Amino acid sequence: MLFGQARRGLGRIGLGAAIGLALLGGVAGALAQPAPLSLADALPWLGRIQHAAANSSYHGTLMFSAGGVMSSSRVTHICDGHQRYERIEVLDGRARLQYRHNEQMLTLWPASKLARIEQRDPVAEFPALPASAVPHALESYELSLLARDRIAGHEADVLMFKPHDKHRFAQRLWADRSTGLLLRNDVIGPGGEVLETSAFTDLQIGGKSSPEAVLGPMRRLEGYRVQRPQAERAQIEAEGWTLLRQVPGFTLTSCTKRPLDAGTEAGAPVPVLQSVFSDGLTHVSVFIEPYDAQRHKQPMGTSLGATHSLMNRHGDWWFTVVGEVPMATVQQFEALFERKR
Repeated sequence: MLFGQARRGLGRIGLGAAIGLALLGGVAGALAQPAPLSLADALPWLGRIQHAAANSSYHGTLMFSAGGVMSSSRVTHICDGHQRYERIEVLDGRARLQYRHNEQMLTLWPASKLARIEQRDPVAEFPALPASAVPHALESYELSLLARDRIAGHEADVLMFKPHDKHRFAQRLWADRSTGLLLRNDVIGPGGEVLETSAFTDLQIGGKSSPEAVLGPMRRLEGYRVQRPQAERAQIEAEGWTLLRQVPGFTLTSCTKRPLDAGTEAGAPVPVLQSVFSDGLTHVSVFIEPYDAQRHKQPMGTSLGATHSLMNRHGDWWFTVVGEVPMATVQQFEALFERKR
């Protein structure tokens, strides 16, 4: 469950809708010769997208598509002064509801009557960009204005983030022309193929919604078994680890220590250290936990759309690395940590 939250698409919900626009040729109103924006022109775009994600009220349906897997969620986001409220209802598979008030998040599984109250994961979720996006992303990508298009009934500007190297994927973004709110996000492979898509299929921006629609369910937990996993800030070196080098373009944005969902045979919680690295546009999470032969079997690597993950043993420790980056980049993060002697 914890590792799943690090996967932006499947952890939150997804995006997807008009997968038919897989190539740039399908985008309406494409510019003849799109040129990279200067830093002075690019920064306002990023700032506008960030501001819209945090300060807009909206509700709609989000779709996510990657590797033949699709999921959808109904999302309501309320901005009331300095207060932020959110309700997410997952529409596919096991029923799940999420409510958020500022940094506190409640997840409900109605069928099993399980409730989990925790601080929200540090990994940014669509339609937000990472907090470090302005201007950090422009150190690893060049930003171009490609076209004008229409998504979920809204006029949009289409932007392309082209990476400077092979450590990350390109991304194509559709931003609402009126507000800057992201309407769609494609992650694009080195051959121009769309690896995964996140998009609104219907969306209403603005309007009045009551915060009580979020606060009410967060107070009424009768009949639920409530879990309150406590995450605490941590420091890599204080936990006994050293970073051997940097993966080009990525910086450490957060480090937390929290109990893992699974416990030991005695029932004691298992601590896991999560370090999140960002290049300003995408994230990589590195989880480190004590090795347990009963739970940790063979090393393995998996891929789903743009998300690659790697699990491996390092002496007395088990590493899980998850990120929307090429597998070669995931492997660099796996080799990044060394236990201090």
